[in-house]
Amino acid sequence: MLPAAEFSRGDAGFIALCTAYRGSGGIARGTDLAHWMVGRGKGDSRALAALIVGSQAFSFDWHGTFWVPMFQFNPLQPAWGQGARQTLAELAAVLDGWQLAAWFVRGNTWLADQRPLDLLADQSAQVLAAARTDRYVITG
Repeated sequence: MLPAAEFSRGDAGFIALCTAYRGSGGIARGTDLAHWMVGRGKGDSRALAALIVGSQAFSFDWHGTFWVPMFQFNPLQPAWGQGARQTLAELAAVLDGWQLAAWFVRGNTWLADQRPLDLLADQSAQVLAAARTDRYVITG
């Protein structure tokens, strides 16, 4: 489903996304994440861009800067496994980056109003099913 007003594309929506992702590593500027990746021998800005273009990760734009929810790169949280990538692949064709960012942190009807992000590690199949249902609802 499309994001509710609390995640609107203005400053208040950006602050709401920052708050929603705080417990899972927050969000980072793409340039900062690329530097972080270089420092850990995980690639550079080209590697990050390849992940995003290849739908292995997602980002969203705010004021001309792209931002990345860090749960996708947090080694302490194993949430971003195969099930999460399948979920992203399911939604990437119908939601833009901002909508994806909101989708992962909004309570989802198909998940008993729980946030998909909170269920990724232990219930990835249910999160994927919710994504498929939402994609069907969006595309008809």
